[in-house]
Amino acid sequence: MSQHSLAAATPLLAFAGAIFGLIITPGPGVLTTAGVGSGYGFQAGVRFIAGLFVGTNLVALAVVSGIAAAVFAVPYLRTALIVATAAYLLYLALKIALAGSRVAFIHSETPLGAVNGVLLQLINPKAYAVNTFLFSGFPIWPDNLMTETLIK
Repeated sequence: MSQHSLAAATPLLAFAGAIFGLIITPGPGVLTTAGVGSGYGFQAGVRFIAGLFVGTNLVALAVVSGIAAAVFAVPYLRTALIVATAAYLLYLALKIALAGSRVAFIHSETPLGAVNGVLLQLINPKAYAVNTFLFSGFPIWPDNLMTETLIK
């Protein structure tokens, strides 16, 4: 490998390594999916994952468009979102814990669905951090922002 091609590949390898590190650490989406699957079964897990997919893409759109930065720049709104995030994660944790498995105390007939997956991603701080890093860190094609954004 020539010196030039190695220098060109280094930022991309650093980017791939950083993204890999961010993705493999479990966040609320991964942990909740495990709970939904074990508490409600495969079908509910698939619906929840579909919601996570839609929510993740909405977060990516908010990050790329700058909407997320504008919203988080307002201090009282940022605080309200932190409180909403904590409350919603607590709600999800309780719903999963009380899902009717052998260790639960109360049986719940309503599994978490796609809407809950979307809502979880919209308030998931890790989703914003990963997407912000993905789209703003390590420019690959600085001369063509649209191509870079679409590929990422």
